[in-house]
Amino acid sequence: MNRKIVFSLLLFLSIKEISSQPNALSLFWDYSEQMLINEGKWKTLNPDYNPKDSVSIRYFGYTFSKGLHPYTIHLEINGYLPAFSEWITFWRGYYTWDAKSQKTVYHSVNNNGSIAKGIVGNINASDLTLEFSITSKDGIVEKHKDIHSFSPGQIKSTSFVLNKKKWAPKNSYIWTPLEIPKGNISFMSTRDGNFEVYSMDMNGENIKNLTCNKTTDYAFSYTPDGRLVFYSNRDGNDEVYIMDADGKKLTNLTNNPAADRVTAVSPDGTQIAFSSYRDQNKVDLYLMNIDGTNVRRLTNNDHFEDAPSWSRDGKSILFSRDLKPSTDTSSSLPSNGEIFSIGVDGTNEKRLTNKPGFDGGPQYSPDGNKIAFYGPTPDKNYELFVMNADGSNVENITNDPLEDYSPSWSPDGKWIAYTKGNSQNYDVWIINLETRIKTRLTSQPKRDESPFWRYN
Repeated sequence: MNRKIVFSLLLFLSIKEISSQPNALSLFWDYSEQMLINEGKWKTLNPDYNPKDSVSIRYFGYTFSKGLHPYTIHLEINGYLPAFSEWITFWRGYYTWDAKSQKTVYHSVNNNGSIAKGIVGNINASDLTLEFSITSKDGIVEKHKDIHSFSPGQIKSTSFVLNKKKWAPKNSYIWTPLEIPKGNISFMSTRDGNFEVYSMDMNGENIKNLTCNKTTDYAFSYTPDGRLVFYSNRDGNDEVYIMDADGKKLTNLTNNPAADRVTAVSPDGTQIAFSSYRDQNKVDLYLMNIDGTNVRRLTNNDHFEDAPSWSRDGKSILFSRDLKPSTDTSSSLPSNGEIFSIGVDGTNEKRLTNKPGFDGGPQYSPDGNKIAFYGPTPDKNYELFVMNADGSNVENITNDPLEDYSPSWSPDGKWIAYTKGNSQNYDVWIINLETRIKTRLTSQPKRDESPFWRYN
């Protein structure tokens, strides 16, 4: 039988089975569809959150998912701990249709050993009522009732506990979809033995090695048509290369005996900014056409300058400049980096930060109103900061004990991808700018770092 006919027949039988089921099952089926939107992820604020308590929950979360049985919905109830950048799970359970009782039943287990059992006692077009008992590992039983009201993009839950044969209000929450970023992220990793450029989905899956070379390859941006611009020492010297997304048509754009590194493609795809040692021992910034022609120097001084990035209108470039005095010979490493902006014609240079330690990795937000960068706090821990485009209103957005580097804005400006870790290991994370919820995308023993989003 034709595959399309088989599929159509199965779909017809499934719809027919649902339509023939009791009204309670049909209504629960409708609610299930709403539960599963946005990959089944929901959040609500904890009104009792205490930022001074490291184990205080900032957000509660629902995670719904389909079971193997067509009328089963799995549920996890979670809590987000900002101090640890981590979600923990309290309850794991499910709703499923019980043909014998002709009701939807609920079963769940808490991580403390408590067990919840109950039924959907009432369900109508506007809400669902779950009546259940919680039995602790010590055998103590409590009676509960939750009323869940569904509307587009929202679940309202109102909870009650049975006290002296009366339902006493316990709490009420408004749940909204947990934000999930879109797109694709590329990053650097040593998971195959040396730094290579990789790409992955926003859930940290479908990881692909893009450069596949035994020497160092390092990238920070794509062209609008999807070509990767990166620097590599595959020819014995750090040079700037461009290649197609499939790894073909590799071209060395610089071919210079000096080291050329840290590339950034202009938003219109016509120019590349990069750092180079070509004119003196100190690093300066240069521009060139996308084909490697018309190389011109953007900065010219005795300071170390690095990490160029473009404004979205292509008129200015952000970068980091080390202002350590030349008389300071205590270390060859940059130590007093500040964020600057400069016009692409080399004029209108502005200093935007003035704080101790090395501030680097600056990037404009997509709307041009904000700048993200990394730098040390007074206790010398590296964090991510966001400030206004004029350098005012500097805010620490990560504020955690690990080191945070290399911010990269999502195309919609709602997220920042970055590097988090310590001297033992680094991984790729993302943070939502509104909720400040952090999500780890990579987790393996080798080093993953410097993520960047594709804007096309």
